[in-house]
Amino acid sequence: MEMLKRITELMEMTDDIANYPGHNEGAGQKTSKFRMTSTNSDEIPEFISPYPVRVHPLEAEACREIRDWLLHHSVDKVFHPDKLAKLLFCPEFAARIFPDSSAKGLELFSKFLMVLYLVDEIMDDTELERSWEVSVSLALDIDKVIISTIPGVQSLTETLHTSFATDQRETLQSYFREELRNVKQSHINPCNVYAGKLSAVGSCFRDFWGAVVELMHPDSCLRLARYYQKFLMSSLIQIQNRENGFIPSLDEYIPMRRDSGASACCFMFIDLTDGVFVPEDIFSSPQMQKMVNIFQDITSWCNDLWSFKKECLVNGDVHNLVFLISHYLPCSFQSAARLVTEMLYASCSEFEAAAEELLKATSNTMEERRHEICRYIEGCKRCISATYAWHKRSLLYN
Repeated sequence: MEMLKRITELMEMTDDIANYPGHNEGAGQKTSKFRMTSTNSDEIPEFISPYPVRVHPLEAEACREIRDWLLHHSVDKVFHPDKLAKLLFCPEFAARIFPDSSAKGLELFSKFLMVLYLVDEIMDDTELERSWEVSVSLALDIDKVIISTIPGVQSLTETLHTSFATDQRETLQSYFREELRNVKQSHINPCNVYAGKLSAVGSCFRDFWGAVVELMHPDSCLRLARYYQKFLMSSLIQIQNRENGFIPSLDEYIPMRRDSGASACCFMFIDLTDGVFVPEDIFSSPQMQKMVNIFQDITSWCNDLWSFKKECLVNGDVHNLVFLISHYLPCSFQSAARLVTEMLYASCSEFEAAAEELLKATSNTMEERRHEICRYIEGCKRCISATYAWHKRSLLYN
């Protein structure tokens, strides 16, 4: 219960979160389907990012282009108009993460975010009939596209399809974990994008992915593919948890949330929009990965703060840090939300320390590489500030 211990220590150091009842040290638990209610104030505690927020001048134009793009792929026939209208503001998020990118960079990242939120809406829909079947079908669409551009793994498509068709969930989970792990080729084939029939959202992903593999460094493409697979896998595991009435422990939830938050995918777009690249020995170093993990925690927990009302109080989902802290300490939802806010501040300090560790560990690398590492760090800071700023104004959660 490492995470619960850390939270308890932070709680004891925080004056305005006092007098909590004793905590529950149980691990994952089962619960019946329910609707949560809160007797506390539902105001979201204020988290002020230590980093400034700037907005791309083409923000409004990007929103218009995304709307036309979704209509072209018939996404309006899949989502209710009210829900789609709220999702159409995703380019505002992109414009705050990459305020200095080229018009093409902003367009591609806006498409990435748009598809990500479309997939997330489908997989998080607790009222959706045949939720598992619909979600794995969508995951298969996306996987077909990714696999088609990466030599050496196309033969696994049949295995994946069999797993979906026969509902062999253990085989499916194993496949997702292993599928790209051993792919070493730096050669990405942008001319071989899957051309078969796809769902509307799958078609959007193909359009986006085809453009990305032409422009992004091949190794960065492979990293992005791996992160996207983790996003899909964690989302499917959450569906299984909901079906089984299972509440993950905090130690189970934190790594799962890093994957389901998909912020590491956003991290990879720094390569494309900022024109930077670091070799694998630096990217996979403990110092870089520590910084990336903290970055993922900050952005994911910020989302948990703002999505709590919608996903937990309304939809009854338990995959939220506010709910899990409230459940395992136990304490009120409002107290848990304040504690998450304190965790965000503490993690921002940890991010700064991790960034310094990374720079110190790479102090002997050539100046160009050091410059690119600094661009990664600055990109993370922009994403942290943009995450809170966008969630605060987004109609998805307000």
